[in-house]
Amino acid sequence: MLGLAVGMTPQYRGRVPVPFPAGFGWDTGRFDFDISQSGGRYQAEINPRDLVDPAIWTGPALHVDGATGDDGNSGLGAQDGDFSDAKRTIHAAFVAGNATGAPYRVLVRAGIYEESAFTRNGNDEPTQAVAVIGWGGALRYRTGPFSVVWTDAGGTFSAPETSVRRVFRCDVQTPEGLHSELTQVADVAACAATPDSWVQDGSLVHVNIGGAPGPEDIAVIRSFHGARFMSHDKDFYLENVHAEGGITGALHFDAVAARNIVGVNCTFRYSAPSNPTAPKDAVQVRRTDGLVAFFGCDASNGAKDGWSFHEDGADGMHVLLQDCTGWRNGIDGATSCNGFTTHDGVRAILLGGDYGLSRNGTEVHVIQSTRTWAAGSRAVARDIDGTSVAFKCSNDAVLWLQDCVADAEGPAENYALEANAGTVFTRGFVVVAGGIEVSPEGSVTPF
Repeated sequence: MLGLAVGMTPQYRGRVPVPFPAGFGWDTGRFDFDISQSGGRYQAEINPRDLVDPAIWTGPALHVDGATGDDGNSGLGAQDGDFSDAKRTIHAAFVAGNATGAPYRVLVRAGIYEESAFTRNGNDEPTQAVAVIGWGGALRYRTGPFSVVWTDAGGTFSAPETSVRRVFRCDVQTPEGLHSELTQVADVAACAATPDSWVQDGSLVHVNIGGAPGPEDIAVIRSFHGARFMSHDKDFYLENVHAEGGITGALHFDAVAARNIVGVNCTFRYSAPSNPTAPKDAVQVRRTDGLVAFFGCDASNGAKDGWSFHEDGADGMHVLLQDCTGWRNGIDGATSCNGFTTHDGVRAILLGGDYGLSRNGTEVHVIQSTRTWAAGSRAVARDIDGTSVAFKCSNDAVLWLQDCVADAEGPAENYALEANAGTVFTRGFVVVAGGIEVSPEGSVTPF
């Protein structure tokens, strides 16, 4: 059920309605909204806050202030935004909100939250329908410290940090605005000899960036859970939440549940598995019968996929991504890494968005019996192994590409589009680089 509108009212002026593709099979009985186009931009005519339990917006609000709050406080205020009795950690607000037995909001003052401050390393999850909102700006969460004191170790700089899984330079950004990853090497001597590298040596982490790092120049991603929700099974709304790290993903929902999950203006990045041979996605949502919708969100630098959606035996997942992105997913050694992927019988809509530069995989890959409609989306493939694929449709999946752009380059095989036994329909499909590969069981036709 869609709730009452609270802010962010859609504006309809100058937009042209766009019908769903024939045969797509979107459940309009449960998720009834229109798609429109204005210029080259597609969007859903829906207020994101309408997609979750309306009692969230009228229930209690728990306040969190990581700088001045105290977990002994009530967390309640006279009105939303009153942090005078705020808690210090997000997980303490979950515990207090759960005790009310009703849907609630967690309003988190903009700032930094680190290590186990989100769910107490997976131990304190919400039990009610909930919203987590960065209040007045970004809620920045990292499974590691935001400030590190580095000591000159002769050829490297070291800090007393244990259980480190990935290390990034915050002072050097990729063209997409991501932290630049340092290369893990075997020992301290190799680190000293290798620019832009790191190594764990007992209780110390060493880095070599060619000089002394500033206290906020290095993101040390440690072996903590990120925004991980294994048992929560009710509606969940996130806004202005920016999570870095997580051994099971930066954002991970796993419970069998009939509910909606919604994110607005969030980023989920740098997932770092405790076991490097079992890499995890930046965002993974499984076994959810309902609508999973993200607006203006990013899932990048995941250890495996960026956005990953699986029914895994619980039918009914519908996915809507509007103006979302997924860049540079896949760590060294990971295979079949994608910027966006759907599995099983998931129904998915991609409106706009950019996906690209994944390692050893495909940028947009739809698999098994999923049905996915992409409108105005772009995929850029530059796989380091030389075999680049922008869009791929496998098994019995069906993919509609409407006004999408594919760009696949490299020294080996490069496919703007691959129908690997899947069925692909195109309209206004633009190929910047790469060929179109169709298996004997696959097809590519206009619609």
